[in-house]
Amino acid sequence: MFKAQINLNIGSTNVGTAPVSSFFSYSYVQQIYPKQELNATAAGTITGLTFYLDPSSSIADSSDWTVYLGHTPKTAFTSGTDWIPSSQLTQVFAGTVTKNNGKVEIAFTTPFAYNNTDNLVVAARENAPSIDINNFDEVFRVYPYIPNSILYYKGDQAVVDPASPPGGIRADYKSSITIAGLTAKSTPACPFILYPANNAQFISLSPTISWQPVIGATSYKVSLGTSPGGTDIINQQVVTAANFNLSPSIVLTRDTSYYLKVTAVSANGESSGCTDNVFKTIPPIPVNDACSGALLASVFPYSYTQSDGMSSTNNAGFIMACPNDGMNDGLWFKFTGEGGQYTIKVAPATISFDPKIGVYKGSCNSLTCVGTKDNGGGGSSETITITTTAGTEYYINVGSYEDSEDKPEDVFTITITKL
Repeated sequence: MFKAQINLNIGSTNVGTAPVSSFFSYSYVQQIYPKQELNATAAGTITGLTFYLDPSSSIADSSDWTVYLGHTPKTAFTSGTDWIPSSQLTQVFAGTVTKNNGKVEIAFTTPFAYNNTDNLVVAARENAPSIDINNFDEVFRVYPYIPNSILYYKGDQAVVDPASPPGGIRADYKSSITIAGLTAKSTPACPFILYPANNAQFISLSPTISWQPVIGATSYKVSLGTSPGGTDIINQQVVTAANFNLSPSIVLTRDTSYYLKVTAVSANGESSGCTDNVFKTIPPIPVNDACSGALLASVFPYSYTQSDGMSSTNNAGFIMACPNDGMNDGLWFKFTGEGGQYTIKVAPATISFDPKIGVYKGSCNSLTCVGTKDNGGGGSSETITITTTAGTEYYINVGSYEDSEDKPEDVFTITITKL
């Protein structure tokens, strides 16, 4: 039906809720196809789409479609309500679709001008008040892609209003699709780098680089440098998998920006026009990483936000001063007791950090247990109250709760209050 076209994973046999649901009465689905995945030679006019399904499946009761296209800078949906506004979409088709030999081919009544600068949004609404009961599940072909590439709603209550869609579900796949009107480059697409993401912060010193596999690629070339387009760290390292582990041969420098480029290689050549992903490594080791560098709290209430906690080390090992109650050696604080009670609270900034508080007296080389607290899980605040002896110095360790595995700390705020 179509001449100039781009085919994306049209041989997939997986199924999912895209471009519409055949298993619920109504659905609304938005999908994002990144510019580098489309790999078009130039901007152009999209004149139609083709979707794929098993030839034996029926969509007789799932054939009333409204289709929209749009541009977006997004590569993924951030939540179940992160719909691309209808004001940013153009309706390109409304009517009844039919299945022919395992395909649904849609010729647009309103062609769409794609700018080949932004990512492409494909949205579809299914309006028929019934389901195809011969289907045990969804029937349209999909393929795995980057997390949260798709956002969908499906239900039996009412036709969805694209101007105010209900909360939906994100998924890690997209429709197998043919996009008519655009011409694909003969060389493979630029890989979509999954990790580290562009502009990512606080990346470890030996990260595992990963990217979305490219159709037709037989290998990839990885370059990494300290300036745009640089190759001073890695110079076009050839790999066959869709990932590359820098450890142990390459260790990056703290608090440094790096520029990463990955290209794909196939029998037709190497992908062109690929851009750098820039990321920054973790900060320097905090000044209060060790007990000997503990920050002094002298005025109360005392409050301090530890923004570089992810750079802490485990120093000489786990803190085992409290019998049968060890913990990571994290970040350290100290104060001198005045004979009253003090409350120590630690509030983590992220759900990934599960903090534990350890309180000790004595000296850094000979800690004596005062008490520990770890009542909650990841993201939960911890609070401990101690009774002090006047003139005694107390040390506070804020670390991950584990006593046998070195887990990273993260951003937190510690508050010390004199009662």
